[in-house]
Amino acid sequence: MKSAQTLITVVLILATTSWLVADEEGQKYLDQATEAKLNARNFQQLEDVVNLAEKAIEEGLDEDGKEFAMQLITATLYQRAEQISNPLLSGRPPQQWAEMRRLALSDLARLTKLNDEFADAHLLIAKLQVLPGGTRKSGIESATKAFQQYEDAEQKANALIARAALRSDKAQQISDLSEAIKLDENNSDALTARATIYTQDNKFEKATEDLQRLLEIDGDDVLAMSALAEALARQNEFDKAIEIANQAIGKQPKSSAGYELRARIHLMQNDIDAGKQDLDEAIKLNPKSVGALMLRANVALAEDRLEDANKDLDAIQQINPGSPQLYLLRAGVLEQQQDYYRAAKLLEAILQFLPADNEIRLRTALDYSMAEEFESALKHANIVVERDKEGWEGFYSRADIYLSMGEHAKAVSDYESAFKHNQTHDNLLNNWAWTLATSDQDEVRDGDKAVELALKACEVSEYKKPHILSTLAAAYAESGDFENAKRWAKKAVEIGREDIQEHLEKELQSYKNKMPWRENKAKEREGQPKVDRSKLKTI
Repeated sequence: MKSAQTLITVVLILATTSWLVADEEGQKYLDQATEAKLNARNFQQLEDVVNLAEKAIEEGLDEDGKEFAMQLITATLYQRAEQISNPLLSGRPPQQWAEMRRLALSDLARLTKLNDEFADAHLLIAKLQVLPGGTRKSGIESATKAFQQYEDAEQKANALIARAALRSDKAQQISDLSEAIKLDENNSDALTARATIYTQDNKFEKATEDLQRLLEIDGDDVLAMSALAEALARQNEFDKAIEIANQAIGKQPKSSAGYELRARIHLMQNDIDAGKQDLDEAIKLNPKSVGALMLRANVALAEDRLEDANKDLDAIQQINPGSPQLYLLRAGVLEQQQDYYRAAKLLEAILQFLPADNEIRLRTALDYSMAEEFESALKHANIVVERDKEGWEGFYSRADIYLSMGEHAKAVSDYESAFKHNQTHDNLLNNWAWTLATSDQDEVRDGDKAVELALKACEVSEYKKPHILSTLAAAYAESGDFENAKRWAKKAVEIGREDIQEHLEKELQSYKNKMPWRENKAKEREGQPKVDRSKLKTI
């Protein structure tokens, strides 16, 4: 029988031998991983590197070998995530960008689980979360970690820029960007981002300071020139803005950018002819300039040159068929043609990509209402009202829809709700007063309140809008004051537009006959044939 000491010795020898074998096996896989890393050419080969390095750790390595394997894994995961991310962050992401981001974030999550102090990985996570549909909270956390882990001032500034892009509060954005500029005073990205926020916030003087600093750094930065010229124009410094635009044209005479910039400034000055001339030159230099084509189409639409507008929109369709602005302008053309149903359908398509845009949603509701598709109109207006109970636009738009439907009591209720948040909008005051003055429903009418509201609407519009003077006349008629009713109805006729003149004259005649005006659009439509929408071709 062997002694206990002999048994212990045998066990120790066996244990030592097994570790030596494990180290040898682990080193074999680590060598394979190292060689695979040197030869890796695609994403799958990079994944093989990670798998081999993980296998090496599993089989057993000494401390130095394990540390090297971990570094190999994290470096490879970062390399692959970076290669996937570069096209996404280029400004022109590929069609499958959402899936590519998911893959990159998956690799970065594996990486940071192994090494949470990998600053570059945290910064890349933050940048990926800036893209549409990203998670702000996660991105801000990653940007903050990167900022804390970096030691280099320029890198810390870049982390702050990424964090600012994820902020929803403008004050916090400005704070991050200002700190970034303190760390790296020549950081063009930080200066550009801060200038953009100042411009959005109508702080044009501060924006101008940042943009001038950008031009001190790079005097050939045409984008900075463009932004500076527009900031100066917003401050009504048109001569300086034109001078900057001329410099941009001088820097790049064969580029459309300078002419497009100068065109925008001319249009801001209401110099339409000069603006059109520069747009024509911009498009001559670059027939595929979507910005110039879009602007020229806008001008044509404003001038009711629908055929010209459509030509430019057709050109944009060929260049960038998925542009939301293209569909907005297409909808504008259809609205000008009073084809409200197809306009609403176009806007509805845009809402699939911009579901949170209340302005487009209310425009969709209005177009559906004009097309007498009231169920669809209310659906969109209700979304805005539920989303923003402190806003007035949703209540106001829904009230107008109810008015068109003949639901006057509901209209009055919504006008009253809208009024709580905006007491100076002339058309809100006008439409509420009109309903109270002209409803065919006795329980809705209130002549005295109608006069009060109509007078406010006239004051806000400086007694210059004929339809509002018409409302004041109707309010006086409902309150029994036909002398004032005739007076203001006559004034409305005197300054009225041709398209409403006949209606204004009928109202005046009614008051001469001492008859208040009554209106219910729903009843006026009774007996009229309903359009069969199923036969209409939508765009």
